[in-house]
Amino acid sequence: MKGETSHRLFWNGGVKREKKRDKNWEKRIHTDLVWLEIEPFLQPGLKVLDAGGGYGRYSIPLAERGCQVTHLDLSPRMIEEAKKLAGDRGVSSIEFQVGKVQDLSSFSDRYFDLTISLDAPVSYAYPEQKRALEELGRVTKDKLIVSVVNRWGQVPVAVETELRFRNSLEISRRFFREGNWDHPSFWENLEEKIPLLYRYIFPPLHAFTPSEILDDLIEEGFRPLRVVASGTLARLLPPRTLKKIVNNPSLYKEFLEFSREYDALFEVLGVGAKVASGLLVVGERRNSNEEMV
Repeated sequence: MKGETSHRLFWNGGVKREKKRDKNWEKRIHTDLVWLEIEPFLQPGLKVLDAGGGYGRYSIPLAERGCQVTHLDLSPRMIEEAKKLAGDRGVSSIEFQVGKVQDLSSFSDRYFDLTISLDAPVSYAYPEQKRALEELGRVTKDKLIVSVVNRWGQVPVAVETELRFRNSLEISRRFFREGNWDHPSFWENLEEKIPLLYRYIFPPLHAFTPSEILDDLIEEGFRPLRVVASGTLARLLPPRTLKKIVNNPSLYKEFLEFSREYDALFEVLGVGAKVASGLLVVGERRNSNEEMV
């Protein structure tokens, strides 16, 4: 319950932060790269679940493209903002629901043609991340697109965060081994030092390795179509270069296409964006007679 409360506080307090994503070049590129992964599977009338939909970054445009969208999020404030934005854009074909990705019991098996869970709701479902993947798989009839926190790519962030408040790498090394950012002694110490900031820095989460998320996807009955460390190329470039790219439409289009190719290389799958989830998988439900790989 404490973890769930900290998650809700984190995202309730993050509406303004999330809406400013496009002002960060790396975050904007990451979002546009994610869209390139979604778009091949879209068609009008598609029944879509956006699980962990936030303020509607994906759900509202999906509804504008003719999809029947259910938008689910843990944060009532995010839902409130998404409803407002949908109203401002004249979108009425979205069903909003407050809820957790690890409990989709209000939906029947294989109810949605396409399920998306982007910007790491599964990672933030920790310690129920396995349950979250089970539920997402259960309600999906055809395609499942999930992005999670990329463990290897976030180790430097863990080190940087820990060293702000401690002269030790104990927690970062544990994160490296287990993928769990939840060390009780760190959070208790942090809460005593800066209680107002405590709830907004980093809620508990589980960061996946590429092999881990692929194994979990296969276990839930899906055949991986694509795995990509979204935002890797952008992460490795300086901000001035990203600004030049984004401000040139033809160059930006070329860069996004190049990034999709580069970010899917086996050799870079453990990197991903520093400021976003950084590890995305696309899965297709296997036929009942198709063997697991």
